[in-house]
Amino acid sequence: MSESKHIRADFVHGHYQFNTSDGSVYELGSTGPYDYLLGALSGCLFSTFEALSVKMQVAWEHVGFEVLGTKRETSPTTLKECTINVTATGCDNQEKFLKAFETATRYCSIYQTLSKVAEMHWTVDFSQER
Repeated sequence: MSESKHIRADFVHGHYQFNTSDGSVYELGSTGPYDYLLGALSGCLFSTFEALSVKMQVAWEHVGFEVLGTKRETSPTTLKECTINVTATGCDNQEKFLKAFETATRYCSIYQTLSKVAEMHWTVDFSQER
């Protein structure tokens, strides 16, 4: 059985928000739709990676994403290109980390949705220490 999701959005002059079915409230402020989209991508991709890292027994201390999106100049202005630069520290096995991350890009629904309109790229840098 497929899982159904639901939100409620309310827009009153000067106050915009959406609520999820679990009662969480998210205020829409000065950021724009693509900020939310790229944030949703990072959250979905990380959640997918995290679940896979547990299954694949990949240990890490810190994972950071920098997500860059370039919009098309023609209408509709969907994303043209999207790059996810990942930094990871405290990895016990870099090869397994890369395999888990690559698998996450195949299973992440938002990554896969965006890949239908945008060129998707990702890199992982293990050199930085927090």
